[in-house]
Amino acid sequence: MVLCRVFLVSAIALAGSGLAGAEPVAVAMRYLDAMETSDLGAAEELFHPESLVFEGGKLEGTWRDYREHHLGPEIDAVKEFVVTRGEAVTGQSDDGSFAFVAIPIEYRIALDTGDTFDSRGAVTFVLSRVGEAYKIRHLHWSSRRKR
Repeated sequence: MVLCRVFLVSAIALAGSGLAGAEPVAVAMRYLDAMETSDLGAAEELFHPESLVFEGGKLEGTWRDYREHHLGPEIDAVKEFVVTRGEAVTGQSDDGSFAFVAIPIEYRIALDTGDTFDSRGAVTFVLSRVGEAYKIRHLHWSSRRKR
């Protein structure tokens, strides 16, 4: 609960601090690209080793935990995954060491079984500058199926 409060306060502070540079948005978009192409290796390069991944409000652990125990086992059954992205909301700390990106999404997943799922939601990212690049420290994917 404390982590959620800290993240919420940080997100509000970052969102009000002005537009983040293009690089954090590009990292977030590369993550979504990697998900669409099932390229877990490309996604992994975007994460800080001490990242936290949440899905639907549940802590999944680090990116490696999420990849190995959740995403990885599911991805083989996905035939098609297409994400429509809304306009990114961004912000950054005054010194540029952290950035926040939130992207509204709609997506369709088609499984090898023939089942399809249409959903909408949002993906939020907190990124930290590591050297000259931004790395994902916090990812939260939250969505619901369309009715």
